Order: sequence, then C-alpha cells, then structure tokens
Amino acid sequence: MDSKRDEPHAAHLDFVGLTGPEVRAVMGAIASGENFHGYIPETGLDFILRNYRQLATLGVLEAAWLDAYVHAPHFNQHGMLVVKAVFDACDRDRLRLLKPISAPYSSTDRLTLFRGCAGPVHTFGMSWSASLDKAIWYAAHHVAFYDLANPAVYVTTMSVADIYCQLDHYDDDFIAYSEEAWRINLPASEFKLDRQR
Repeated sequence: MDSKRDEPHAAHLDFVGLTGPEVRAVMGAIASGENFHGYIPETGLDFILRNYRQLATLGVLEAAWLDAYVHAPHFNQHGMLVVKAVFDACDRDRLRLLKPISAPYSSTDRLTLFRGCAGPVHTFGMSWSASLDKAIWYAAHHVAFYDLANPAVYVTTMSVADIYCQLDHYDDDFIAYSEEAWRINLPASEFKLDRQR
C-alpha cells in the first residue's frame, strides 16, 4: 500500500444500527487493537457479519468474532456457509492463540467428534464435541427447550490441523467444518437431560 488512502481504516466499516457513542467506542477499540465486541454485545454479531472481511484486513476480527459466536443463540437466519466464511476469514494462528486446542487433543493427528441435533433438518454446524455423552445431551436439550423432534447424534473424524480452535465458554467445543458425518444409531431412551456425566 503506497498511500494512506489505500490503508484499511475503520471508517470504511458499515455502522448501520449503531448509536453515535457505540460507533466511537468501536472505532477507538479497533484503533487500539482491542476486542470491540463488549461495546456492542447486542448488535455485535450483525456488525461483524456485515464487516468481517474489512475487520480481518484490520486485524481485529478474531477475538470479537469468538465472543459473538459463543453468545449467539443460533445462526439459522445466516446459514452455516456464512459462519464458515467468517471463520475462514480469521487468522487461524490468532484463533488458536486465543483459544488453543488443549492436551491431550493437541498431541494427536486426528480426532473423532460428535454433534447433537434435533428438528426436521439436521445441519453440521461448526461446534463439535469430543464427548458422545455431551452430544446426546445437546440433542435432548434441543428437544426439551426448542420443542423439536427427531433427536440425533452424528460422528465425524478429522485432522486436528483442520480444527479452527477449541472454545471453553460453556463446554469444550471444537470449532470445525465437516462435509461428511454419520448418524449414530441410538435408542430414543438415551436422549435425556439428566445424563450422568
């Protein structure tokens, strides 16, 4: 980049829906390389989805995106490919610095991961668990709290190198994208919230 005019700048972001004080707080956080999500917790997800490419160029996407991702109730209206695109725009090394893959998982080449689903359509989202028991619990949780039917658990295997990072906010979630997973044949009686851990 030869001139200041060509440098990425926070002024080129789409601030629609943010108040004046929020815009100033976000711009100040971006200028100092700080995680800006805490200044706009209610609107941060939409702000990031509108601006993730520019935020990646500015080098401030990863921490804010992880906060927005963890606190989002779901991504139904955005779609899995949009969520994957944001993770792909992130710097993988920075994601892993913020949320490293813990031992013993980091010392192996491949992992077997599970995902609990419910509802008429099952999607392979980005959050996977190394625990079959936890995946069953998540499927039961979707049935109990979102009035969904058809609980299921899927399994996939993948290279640890293909995992974006490991979140630890609520549970140990491996952030990964799998194009292929297999449904596990489980009795309906296994889908309960009071599973022994």
